[in-house]
Amino acid sequence: MLPSNIVIAPPTFDPVAAYGIGGIAIIVAIVWVVIFSRHNARRAVVLTAGVVLLMAGGAIAALSGQLSRFDFLPPPMLIMIVSITVIAFAIGLSPFGRNAASEISLFMLIGLQSFRFPLELVMHYAGSTGIMPTQLSYSGYNFDIITGIIALVLLALHKSSVRIPLPVLWAWNIWGLLCLAAIYIIAITASPVVRAFGDEPQNLNTWVLYFPYVWLPVVLVTIALSSHIIITRKLLINDAT
Repeated sequence: MLPSNIVIAPPTFDPVAAYGIGGIAIIVAIVWVVIFSRHNARRAVVLTAGVVLLMAGGAIAALSGQLSRFDFLPPPMLIMIVSITVIAFAIGLSPFGRNAASEISLFMLIGLQSFRFPLELVMHYAGSTGIMPTQLSYSGYNFDIITGIIALVLLALHKSSVRIPLPVLWAWNIWGLLCLAAIYIIAITASPVVRAFGDEPQNLNTWVLYFPYVWLPVVLVTIALSSHIIITRKLLINDAT
C-alpha cells in the first residue's frame, strides 16, 4: 500500500508525447518484424502475431487500469518490468536469437537501435512538460540519446565503406547496455514504491502505466535489450573468426 499522499493519476494528454511514443513504437515494431523475418513469409506472420499480442496485452493492461494499481504485492508495474526483461533475454538467448546473430547484418542490427535518438527527443519533451520525471530524460540521468546518435553514425560510416574497428563496435554495444541498465535503475527508483526523487507527481514514474506510454517499456525497451543481446552474440562470432 502506498502512503495516502501519493496520488496515481494519468498524465495530461499531450499529442506530441502521446503520438510520438506511440508512433515510434509502431514503426520500430514493424521494422523489427521486417528485419527479423528475413524475407520468410511464415516467420513474418509468426513475428507479427507475437508483436501484436505483446502490444495488445500492454495496451489492455494499461487501459483497464490494472497496471496503475499498487494496492497489492507485487505491484503490476514490477511484474511488467520483470516480464519485459525475461522476454528480451528469452528472445536474445534463444535459438531464434542465435540464428538472427548468424544471418542478420551487424549494421542492420545497429541501425535498428538508432530509434533511440528520436525517442529520447520525445522523452525530453515529455519531461519538460511534466508528463514524465525529468530524471528519465537527458536533462536528468538518461544519456541513451548518445546510443542512438552513434548508431546512426556507425551505419552511415558503414554505408560509406569505412571500416569500423571491432573494439569500437564493442564499446558502442556496452555503452548501450549500460544506458539501458541506468534507465532500469532510474525507472525503478522513481517508481511510487521507492520514490527516490520525491513524492511529487512530476517526480514519480507512473506515466508508463498508461496508454500509449506503456509501449515504451513493453515494445521499445524489449526490442532494444533483445537486440543488444543478439548484437553481443554477433560480435562474439566476429571475435571468434
